[in-house]
Amino acid sequence: MKKFLAAAILVLFSSSAALAQSASQSEQAKVFINDIGNKIIKTADDKKSSVEQRKNKIIAIIDGAIDTDWIARFVLGKNYKNTSDENKARFSKLYRDFMINTYGPKFQNYNGRKFDVTDVSEQNSFYIVKAEFLPRDSNTPIDIAFRVKERSGKLMILDFIAEGVSLIETQRSEFNSAISQKGMEKFLEDLEVRIKNLKSQK
Repeated sequence: MKKFLAAAILVLFSSSAALAQSASQSEQAKVFINDIGNKIIKTADDKKSSVEQRKNKIIAIIDGAIDTDWIARFVLGKNYKNTSDENKARFSKLYRDFMINTYGPKFQNYNGRKFDVTDVSEQNSFYIVKAEFLPRDSNTPIDIAFRVKERSGKLMILDFIAEGVSLIETQRSEFNSAISQKGMEKFLEDLEVRIKNLKSQK
């Protein structure tokens, strides 16, 4: 009987500890995304900085929060295994530039009133963190969700989800279609051109 009670207590304690750890990680994910969102709002609203300075600061915030290496491998899908190590490294570098220069500037003129995390849910080994941007000139919030996971002891963003559409799923489909039609070399050349155009935009 004592052994049974001891085992039951151990199971209960282990379950409680696991729930506490999960709750703690969930809260960390909430704080992580809330911090990033509010940093972006603060930077975008900094009228003392030029448009170019705000753009670069927001790019730096996003660059430090996303795991571009993991996303690059996911986006390439089956082509990641089939391409050379040289092209893997080339794509990873290009994709990082593509990501931060595509999505960083979108926030540079964002006139935000506030940013709030509205929900955090666990999905397999990820956390889905839902949030709202509220513009100053509107009471209609802009909904966005982030797929977050701990990578090497640090929380990182692995995906952006807007209106139920996954960014990395969309890009995976787009990029792999382009690779199938043009081949890896031409795809990488075209991606370089797209990035140069993005960087030249004000």
